[in-house]
Amino acid sequence: MMNLGAASPVTPLGVTGRINWRGPALTAAIAAIVLAACASSVTVTGALVADDAGATPKLYHAGLLLAGAALALRGRMVRPRVELVAYFAVTIAATLLAYLVFEPRVGGIKLLVALGVALIATQLGRVSDARTVLRGCRIASVAFLIIVTVKNLQHLPAFVAFLANPFGHPDVPTLSGGGLNIEATWLALSSTFLIGTVLFIPFAIATAGTCVLYATRAGLVIVALVGCAAVVHAWGQWRVTRVARGESAASASSRRRRKRVATLLVTAAAAYAFGAAVVTVRQYGDPAYVAQRFATIGDEPGSLGRMTLWRGGLRVFAEYPLGVGVGNAVPMLRRVLGVDVPEDNLHNIYLQHAVETGLPGLLALLVFAAMVGRRLLASRFRDPLLIFVGGYFVAGVIQFTGVDAIVWLIYGLQWGMTRGGAGA
Repeated sequence: MMNLGAASPVTPLGVTGRINWRGPALTAAIAAIVLAACASSVTVTGALVADDAGATPKLYHAGLLLAGAALALRGRMVRPRVELVAYFAVTIAATLLAYLVFEPRVGGIKLLVALGVALIATQLGRVSDARTVLRGCRIASVAFLIIVTVKNLQHLPAFVAFLANPFGHPDVPTLSGGGLNIEATWLALSSTFLIGTVLFIPFAIATAGTCVLYATRAGLVIVALVGCAAVVHAWGQWRVTRVARGESAASASSRRRRKRVATLLVTAAAAYAFGAAVVTVRQYGDPAYVAQRFATIGDEPGSLGRMTLWRGGLRVFAEYPLGVGVGNAVPMLRRVLGVDVPEDNLHNIYLQHAVETGLPGLLALLVFAAMVGRRLLASRFRDPLLIFVGGYFVAGVIQFTGVDAIVWLIYGLQWGMTRGGAGA
């Protein structure tokens, strides 16, 4: 006899389960913000800073403000790490004190923006999980490489002219603030997100090709460092998960074999494209120019310019050991050396902190970098986001300003997802 009161186990026709949009929405938001932070010269109007100087708010500023407003409505704020709080407390205090004596600069605002980026990213990572954050970063890195490549294809005549008479870097607009050198650097560091996937090797090859095209030594050095980190990551991963949980040895072996085949195929295609590009470049000029730049370190304008910056920075630090305030390093360097320099930073974040925030700021940065290194070693290089941040502090010996928004974005995401319980 039919029980009319019992619930039917059959789902009525046309009725489906609710679609969970939370994961895809968070992935898209993280990907968009990371991509906008990589392309930090793009303003809210879609133009580059150089072409639209009146619209100073950047695209990533708008994205982070929207994300921050949405997260503030949720509450449940995550407490940032102690070294992060200590770093910003010391550098901001040192800068404000220095501004009582020296001229206030827009660099002080950038320092506050970096703090805001770190805090908002921490909350965004908290409401996500490790898989969502990493997927968003991977999508952003691939999209950034594609956009940069399309941009470069639109300026082929400039590259041809550069190859015919190579000197310095090609005269091509950049999506990242700081020029082609910085753009290549962000591409190289972004490859860390793809470590452990079939896309890592082809992405690294494409990035190396872009670095050669830009004639940037720093980018190639970082690609090599990331490659070393990928080897360590693979070794640690192999030791931890020789056979996946709940998976037979035969199944694990088959899965690894398929992954190797896919990696070889994608890498072969990338290598063929790279070789074809080199052959094409040889028709217009000498593709070995970047190798010559390595051979002439210390004698050519690029390295000589850094030596001048570092020598002048040390003189300013010796004269003002408590700092001259964020943004005042290069103006004070010009006064001390009595020469004009075309740069806006010292190309060394440690010397930059020593000059601008004095001994307290330098110590705060060193403690922060040491804590990142300790966490990276403890994870056995298994966390791509920590590898990105660690790579930043290594490359910071020859690059960056210390207030680069993207590194604080990635650091905040990593800590937030860890505190969310799904990260590691």
